Amino acid sequence: MAGMGKAEDTKARIERAALTLFVARGVAETTTREIAMAASIAEGTIYRYFPSKEQLALNMFLGHHRALAEALDEAQRPHPSLRAKTEAIVRCYCDWADRDWTLFAYHLLNQHSFLIQVPDGTPNPVNVVREAIGRAMAAGEIPKNNVDLAAASAIGVVLQAATYKVYGRFEGPLSDHVTFFAAAAWAVLSVKEK
Repeated sequence: MAGMGKAEDTKARIERAALTLFVARGVAETTTREIAMAASIAEGTIYRYFPSKEQLALNMFLGHHRALAEALDEAQRPHPSLRAKTEAIVRCYCDWADRDWTLFAYHLLNQHSFLIQVPDGTPNPVNVVREAIGRAMAAGEIPKNNVDLAAASAIGVVLQAATYKVYGRFEGPLSDHVTFFAAAAWAVLSVKEK
């Protein structure tokens, strides 16, 4: 946090304290008093930065959601083939998870609550994958299947492993398994449904 002013430092401390508590206990179960205690601030200080605990939770979700989508898009863009795009997307996703697991777990655990509140036009990680798959199907690079089924299945290869990690059924960095995940996602994308 070097180079941050006092206000930015306080806001970052509030967000990190909230994030840690939200992942451990859930958004609804966490109080602003607990966040304030964890951030070593007065409870009222939270409201200088966020109108409510719910807005704090949504802002953190949306910030990560947008940034992850933009990173995945940037990672896949230079690659000409879907096979290479798949590996780039998987590598980027795993690196994001490993860089800040608490933030990543928060996004993963709260997607069902917050996806409905994502404003139209916001970059979306799923759309990045779906569009790459759709282009590859149109070009004949992979079999023409239901693009949403293909995207869900390919994403699920990594997403389910990440979910297992959240619940302690899988340990270590996700990026240690990029080769496996990319090959498994490619195998899913190569299936001819009919």
